[in-house]
Amino acid sequence: MTASTRRGFLHTALSATAGLAAWDPAQGAATQGPASAGTTPQPALRVNHDLHTHTIYSDGASSIPLHILEARAFELDAVAITDHYTPGSKISESQAEFDRYVAEIERERSAQQDVTVLKGAEATALDATGRISIDEGHAAKLEWVLCDLGGLSEGTLRNPPADKQKYVENVVRTYLGLCDVTYLDAIAHPFNTGNTRPAAFPADYPPRFLRELAAKMAAKGKAFDVMNDMIYWFHQSSIAPRELTAQYVELVKLFAAAGVVFQVSSDDHRTGLGNTRWAQLVLTRALVPAQQIVDPRQIASRQK
Repeated sequence: MTASTRRGFLHTALSATAGLAAWDPAQGAATQGPASAGTTPQPALRVNHDLHTHTIYSDGASSIPLHILEARAFELDAVAITDHYTPGSKISESQAEFDRYVAEIERERSAQQDVTVLKGAEATALDATGRISIDEGHAAKLEWVLCDLGGLSEGTLRNPPADKQKYVENVVRTYLGLCDVTYLDAIAHPFNTGNTRPAAFPADYPPRFLRELAAKMAAKGKAFDVMNDMIYWFHQSSIAPRELTAQYVELVKLFAAAGVVFQVSSDDHRTGLGNTRWAQLVLTRALVPAQQIVDPRQIASRQK
């Protein structure tokens, strides 16, 4: 699948609801922005999908058949299987394993009609230039591609600079580089920088850097993954859970104001599938409107 087609489906996913603003990747902005501070707060979002999950093809607990069975049992509308495509991972190191992974998702999803299942992968950033671990050819065989900062991301989560200012600059520069990867759909759990030394909390990122990144994510159509277990990435730090939530809400507000779109996920590894309570709490408090939430039903139309 070409990058232009991938972006087109993201456009469709965000313009499907009648009467809501359309996301136009050519214009790089929504035709109607998020709710202003003076408007009546919207009710809690009702999101019933999970667009970032793992199976035994990487470091998850469930096989693909069991994973889909669980999604059906939990009555999710949609789930994206996004196993790690990183150096040393099963589906990255073996073409046969990658082909088996894709074929197994296709086979298992075709055998049921209860839940929409998307073929995906989670790549990782390799350095601060935005190089990522999945190539365009393999990405074209998938429907939803994420990229994170992880243990192989040089200059950020791997060998972070001792100077915090330099560290946060590296993080933002890496994300700016990811925006130029045409076949990338979403940035996984952005700003997961609390377990490093130094730790960088959401409030440590200068607003001018964030505004530059938000503008580019909006222009390039990259989704912001609001992942339910963000506290995992800060559990070795000193920040209190509710303070992290408050800081992350402010972060999401800034990106929403720029027209960035968001996906909701659990990042399930151990049967937390569909648990997106914190993610929805953050999006609700940030007053993110429904038209800025990715609709997986529209992404799935590329299967037709």
